[in-house]
Amino acid sequence: MSTLSDLQAKNPQIKIYSVTDPEFKAFGRVLSNVKADAAVAHARKVWKVDDSIGAAVSVPEFEADKDLDKTISQRIFGQMPVEVGWVYGRNSMLNALEYHQGSEVHIPLEDTVFLLYKFEDIDWTSEGMIDTTKVKAFFCPKGTITELAGWALHYVPVHVHQHLGFCDIFVLPKGTGTALTSPKSDTVDGKLLVAKNQWIIAHPDLKDSGNVIGMKGPNIKINPLD
Repeated sequence: MSTLSDLQAKNPQIKIYSVTDPEFKAFGRVLSNVKADAAVAHARKVWKVDDSIGAAVSVPEFEADKDLDKTISQRIFGQMPVEVGWVYGRNSMLNALEYHQGSEVHIPLEDTVFLLYKFEDIDWTSEGMIDTTKVKAFFCPKGTITELAGWALHYVPVHVHQHLGFCDIFVLPKGTGTALTSPKSDTVDGKLLVAKNQWIIAHPDLKDSGNVIGMKGPNIKINPLD
């Protein structure tokens, strides 16, 4: 059996697609002919797996990767300024969803599941803006580089193997996730803004997170393989 089929067998409560399946095209694409070997090597050198989730929106060693700059920053983002950061640890829950203006490139160092939701399915007139039963799960094998479109809501990646955790290098428009420098607008979407170019909608399970609670339905959990 494959990793995906084993993962599906452990999680009969949700259909898990592959990022190579046609269903993923509604959220993004798998990228070919891109390289980030130096960034990945540095990440593997300094990354330590534990249960806490760590993140940084900009890592100088990643941004110094000339191949990444040429094949991702220059090509995929059309010479716009970008930042290269990472998120890592262990996570099995949906918990929240976020979106950005602009796409996001993901470079997972271990097998990962992305939990995704279409921007068009947000109900801006309801307190339950997001119906978690519409969330789609996608298995992404380690080393498979993907681009999530700006309309694909996502959040912290989910690990496939408990002992390995997850580590995801990401590329975003420069400044994303940095501190706000002016007051937020008093609108529904304005209240979701938590940092520059970062809007978050949280599940009731995260009522103490400080983020807007706007989900109805179960807080999705993916059971790992080991």
